[in-house]
Amino acid sequence: AIPLAGGPVEVLVKAHHFLMNPRISPDGRQIAWIGWNHPNMPWDGTELCVAPLGGGDHRVGAGGPAESVVQAEWKDDDTLYAITDPTGWWNLYEVGATTRNLTPVQAEFGGAPWKPGNTWFVPAGDGVAALYGPPGERRLGLVTESGIRDLGGDFTAWGSTLSAAGGVVVGVAATPYTPMEVVAVSLDSGEHARMSAAKPVPDRSLIPAPEAVTVEGVHAHVYHPSATPAPYVVFVHGGPTGNHAVQLDLEIAYFTSRGLGVAVVNYGGSTGYGRAYRERLRHSWGTVDVEDCAKVARGLVERGLADAARLAIRGGSAGGWTTVAALVHSDVFACGVAQYAITDPESWAAETHDFESRYLDGLIGPLPETRDRYAERSPLLHAGRASGPCLMLHGLEDAIVDVGQAERFVSALTRHGKQGELLTFPGEQHGWRKEETIVAALEAELAFYEAVLR
Repeated sequence: AIPLAGGPVEVLVKAHHFLMNPRISPDGRQIAWIGWNHPNMPWDGTELCVAPLGGGDHRVGAGGPAESVVQAEWKDDDTLYAITDPTGWWNLYEVGATTRNLTPVQAEFGGAPWKPGNTWFVPAGDGVAALYGPPGERRLGLVTESGIRDLGGDFTAWGSTLSAAGGVVVGVAATPYTPMEVVAVSLDSGEHARMSAAKPVPDRSLIPAPEAVTVEGVHAHVYHPSATPAPYVVFVHGGPTGNHAVQLDLEIAYFTSRGLGVAVVNYGGSTGYGRAYRERLRHSWGTVDVEDCAKVARGLVERGLADAARLAIRGGSAGGWTTVAALVHSDVFACGVAQYAITDPESWAAETHDFESRYLDGLIGPLPETRDRYAERSPLLHAGRASGPCLMLHGLEDAIVDVGQAERFVSALTRHGKQGELLTFPGEQHGWRKEETIVAALEAELAFYEAVLR
């Protein structure tokens, strides 16, 4: 706590390695927070804690080692609303003297808290305005004692930024054909008002429509070019605990408008489909994600949409890992493009920041006990198996994944007589921020596909 009149900062709690979501009760007597400890990540297990604001022992209202509370807000002086998943789904609960599931459905009301300050729900009117549903079908609803009333309109993606006042809920939302924009929704009428200034978008004919597919239990959205069979690029999202939302994506349109199909795979480990789907990746990173991407690619070939000899894979960060892992551990893809990619997991675990420093305990296994598994999965150590060329793109100021991960992988490819290329970008970190970098990276990627998949 920081005294407003001045003075030293006062430490209120030291209960966990990580804390988020501090909330003071309406009467000012209690504080609630969400905490967790290494080696857990917040989507593995967290605790919703409550303590007297003036000091004293805390109590755990919800959560545990295998239950993930991701957001909490006070309903009144003694009761909290919270998103947690004891049933295997991030549902909305009431937590007080007793605990009650307000939304007992197989749908996700939360997401992976990669950053603090997420608001997937907000008390509003006589209920709670909340986001729910899988990627591509994300909805805004009003949860009351009568059930869930849909307020979503035609939007398919929402940011975790809800707020409410005066009978209106405000959020950030998008459709497959419009970018994220500020939207105000009336709780009474359900009418939507777009609050942002309109942004120019390409002609609708250049924007592909998403097709939701499930291939052998793997979820994906496919964006088709005009001609078939065509070369297809499998897009792999980062995280890996995350997902790819369905919204206007100009990168996808850039490729489909040039004759390349795109398949965006929400592989096992992705959020939005319940804990069981998320847990498919436990100790299986580098195998399940690779297999799921290959399944979707082969499914496109079987449907006559994709040319089996012209399949590519691309991704950034954890998606870059899956890209290079797919090249060395499968024979499905002719080439890959990896942005700021992890290529050697054991060295990365020692280099990265505290928040993710034990992430690989759950994704691969704890060290040193499972060191052989790390070596078996490492794309760097198996670069000689690469099924095709690889283009690596990396920012020189990346503090999450050091550029050395890319440099060593390209060197290993070259030593084994394989084709590898590295483009670096001064001033860029873990993701592109400069317009000139975005343009250069996309143009280099397209040229790479044209050379390899021609």
